[in-house]
Amino acid sequence: MNAPLDKLHDFYQPAPPSWRPQTIGWYVVFAICALALLWLAVHLIRVWHENRYRRDALKELGHTEVAELSALLKRTALCAWPRQEVAALSGGAWLTFLDNATSDPLFAASPMNRIEDLALQPSLISGEDEHALRQASASWIKTHKPPRKPRRQHVSA
Repeated sequence: MNAPLDKLHDFYQPAPPSWRPQTIGWYVVFAICALALLWLAVHLIRVWHENRYRRDALKELGHTEVAELSALLKRTALCAWPRQEVAALSGGAWLTFLDNATSDPLFAASPMNRIEDLALQPSLISGEDEHALRQASASWIKTHKPPRKPRRQHVSA
């Protein structure tokens, strides 16, 4: 004789739900996210390349003599601004340019306003003033805002 429990079977488990999106809307969202990430990556790479001169100047600042700090800042400025705007600046005009390039007037007060005088007589500065001058120079290199370069216009002939 057969027992009635022998005719029972296990529960059927449904198939696990698919992780694949079922509607076209999700594919559109994924495509937009992928394009946004691609744009962000290209933008960050471009900014990184554009700021290479800042990284190089900061490396050079560590082993530059006090007498050469003004020249280092001038070379840094020449990387970001057109030569005709920067190359001829000296004295008060150079200090004004340095202050106008950042949001902080770094070179308005002493000892930073003597940066060009130190090129001729570097012995006129104390250790504390040299440290303050190097800090101001590093801050200027990191925070100056160069003019935006215009995009190249394609001219059709």
